[in-house]
Amino acid sequence: MLIRAYTDQLSYERGRDVQLHVSGDEADASVSLVRLLDAGTGEPSRDRPVQCDLPATVRIRPQETAVGSFMVGSSVPGSPTSSPEVTLGAFVWFGRVAAPVQTIVSLGSAVRLELRDGGVALSIDENVVAQCPPMNPATWYLVTGSLENGAVLTRAVPLDPCRGGALEAHGQSTCVEVDLTAPITVAAHSPERIVAVENGARGLASGHYSGKIEAPFVGSRVLGPAAAESIARGGRSPHEFEELDLVAAWDLAPRNDIEPGIGSAALPGQPDALLVNGPARGVTGRTFSGKRLSFVDAPDEYAAVNFHSTDLLDAGWETTLSFTLPDTLDSGVYGIRVATPDATELVPVTVVPRATDVRRDVVVVLPTFTYLAYANEEMFADSEPERLEAAGMGVPQEEWDRAGDRSYGLSLYDTHRDGSGVMTSSARRHITNMRRGYGSWIVGGGGRNFSSDMSLIEWFDRTGIAVDVITDRELHERGAEYLRSYAVVVSGSHPEYTTEDMLDTLLEYRDGGGRLAYLGGNGWYWVTAVQSTSPLVVEIRRGQSGIRKWESLPGEVTLYSTGEPGGLWRHRGRAPQILVGVGFAAQGWNSAAPYRRQPAAQLPEFAWVFDGVESDPIGDYGSVMGGAAGDEIDRADHALGTPPDAVVLASSTGLHTNMYQRVVEEIPMNRPNSHGGEEDSDVRADIVYFSTPGGGEVFSTGSIAWCGSLLHDGGSNGVSRMTENVLREFVRRARAQRG
Repeated sequence: MLIRAYTDQLSYERGRDVQLHVSGDEADASVSLVRLLDAGTGEPSRDRPVQCDLPATVRIRPQETAVGSFMVGSSVPGSPTSSPEVTLGAFVWFGRVAAPVQTIVSLGSAVRLELRDGGVALSIDENVVAQCPPMNPATWYLVTGSLENGAVLTRAVPLDPCRGGALEAHGQSTCVEVDLTAPITVAAHSPERIVAVENGARGLASGHYSGKIEAPFVGSRVLGPAAAESIARGGRSPHEFEELDLVAAWDLAPRNDIEPGIGSAALPGQPDALLVNGPARGVTGRTFSGKRLSFVDAPDEYAAVNFHSTDLLDAGWETTLSFTLPDTLDSGVYGIRVATPDATELVPVTVVPRATDVRRDVVVVLPTFTYLAYANEEMFADSEPERLEAAGMGVPQEEWDRAGDRSYGLSLYDTHRDGSGVMTSSARRHITNMRRGYGSWIVGGGGRNFSSDMSLIEWFDRTGIAVDVITDRELHERGAEYLRSYAVVVSGSHPEYTTEDMLDTLLEYRDGGGRLAYLGGNGWYWVTAVQSTSPLVVEIRRGQSGIRKWESLPGEVTLYSTGEPGGLWRHRGRAPQILVGVGFAAQGWNSAAPYRRQPAAQLPEFAWVFDGVESDPIGDYGSVMGGAAGDEIDRADHALGTPPDAVVLASSTGLHTNMYQRVVEEIPMNRPNSHGGEEDSDVRADIVYFSTPGGGEVFSTGSIAWCGSLLHDGGSNGVSRMTENVLREFVRRARAQRG
C-alpha cells in the first residue's frame, strides 16, 4: 500500500491551521505530530512526540489529481442555441506530438477540434468526421474545423508558406445543428470540478493538448479558403473578420490589467475565460519578430499560451484532516505521521517564529524553493538503468514506477510532453523526494536537498546549539528586519533557487552587521520568482546558459510572474561570490573529495576556526559519496565578486576526478581534456571567510556534500568541529557587538 500526502503550505507559525490532504487505498489511519530531530537514517530516533489535538484515526481513500492545463469559457450572451453552421479554430504550435488524441477547442461535449496523430481533425459525438494529414512540428498553423448542414471541412494553413502547403480534409456528419451556447473548452474537453485559487484555478478535464494556442475562436459561419489564407498569412486576428460571425474569441496577450489566470475575451459582452491548472504564459506567439525579447516590451507578440497535459497548479485533493498547531510549539521541523497497518507516510512541515517571538541566536533557512525545483524530478527517465548503475547512480524501482505518472507533477528539471521545459513548480502535491531519509540516486543514495538538510538539523540537536528554522518563503516575504535579531543565519545544503527579495534581504542583513554561514554549494544561482503563495508556486526561466536540463526558447527568458529577466544571477551582475565569497564552479558525481588547508589557515587570526581540527585533509568521509567536497561545488573568484580581503582557508583543488566538470557558463570554447577536476584548477570547493565594513562576517564551505559529513563518527570529526567553532564564535562576537 502507498500513502501519498501533502499540506496546504510548507511552513506555518505556531497556532495556525493546517490542512492535510491524503490519498491511498481506503483504510483507517492514525495521525500524530512529531518534532523531527534526526536524519532518519539511524537508531534510536531522536524524534519527540508532540501533544496535539488530533483524532485517533482518519479515513483515507484514493484521490484524483487536478493535472493538465486548459481554459474554460463561454460564448457571447444571446448566441443561437441551434445553428446549422459552426467553425472552431485557433493558431497552434507544438514542438512534438505529445499524445495520439488532443483537444484544441471543444464546444460542449459534442463538437471537438482535435489534434490526432499530428493532423487536425473534427470529431462530432465521438466520431472522427474529417482528419488532415500530419502537420510539421515547430510550425505555426491556423487550424479550423467547420460544419455546414452536415458537411465537415478541416483545414491547417501554415503561416509560413515555406513550411508547407495548406492541408484539408472533408467528411459528412449526421449532425446538422449545433448549440452555440454550449460551454467552450480550449486545450481539453469535459471539464469538471473547477475551483478558483490564487492567480488561476484548478480542475479536471480530458483529452489535454500540449503546445501553444493563440486566438482560439468559435464562429457561427463556415470559414472559406480565401479568408483562412488571409487570416493565417495576413497577420490579422480571426475576430477582425465579420464573415465568421463570431460567438466567442479570446485575446491571450499579457496585459497589466488582466489577472494571470484570465483569458481576455475579444468580443463585446463576452465573459472572460478562466485558465485552469497553470499553463505557461509569457511565451512567444505567431507574430514574434525577435526584435524585442520580452512580453513586457511587446505584449502582442506574446499572445499565445502554452498548455500542457502535465501542468499542475494544485493537486486539488479533498482535505482529509484540518487541525491547529499547538500555540506552544518551538520553531523547528515537524512531521505529520499518517499510518495504517501496511504503510506510513511522514509529511514534513516547518514551524517558523512569529515576528514578535523571542528568537534564538541562530536561524537555519531551509531552501524550500530548491526542494520545489527538484520536486519529483524524472531526470533519470531518459537514461538506461544499466548505465546509471555502472556510474554509481542506481535508481530505486519505486522511482522508475512513478516516472511518467502525471499525478505526481514534474520538476523544473523535466520537460513537458511537447518538449517544452517545466517553468513552474507547486508545493500542493505529494513530493516523494522531500522526505526525511530519502536517498538520492544523483549522489548514489546519499541525502540531497531536504534529506541532507535533516542531517544539519540532527547535528544542531547533537551539538546542543538551539536554532530557529525558517524557509525560503519567509526569507522572500519578511525582509532583513525579520532576521535582524539573529546572530547567525545558516543556509541549507543547496540554496540554488532565489528571488531578488531574498538576495536583497541577505545582503542587507550581512552589511548591517549580520553573520552568514553558507554550509552548502551551488547557492543563489537561478533567478526565481514566486508566482503565488496559496498554493505556493515558484517560476523560473532557464535562459540559454548555466547547468540546465533544457533551455528557454528564443524570447522566453522573462519571468511572467514579475517581468524580470530570468536565467543566472551572475548574468544580472549578482554572482553569489558577491554575497558569500564563493559561487558555482563545477559539478560531478560518483565520488567526493576532502579539503586541504591553505596557507591562510596557519595565520593566528584564524586559529579559532581550526581549534581541535587535527586532520588534514579535512572531510575525507561522509554520507554523500564519501567526502565533504562534492556534488556541486563553489570557489572563490575575485573577478566574479569575491571581496578583495576574503581569505581561502581550505580548498579541494586537485583532489577531484574528471567526473567533475567546470560549469558550462565558463566554457566559451570547447577544449578536449581541459575542464575536468584533474586538469582545471578552478574545479574546486573553497572554504572562505571574510568580514564586512558594517561588522558582518561570512563563512562559506562551497559544497553541497558538506552537511553529509557533519554526522560522521557520531559528529566527532573535523568538519563538525570546524562548523561548531565558527557558529559558536559568530554567536559570541554578535553578543559582544550588541553589548
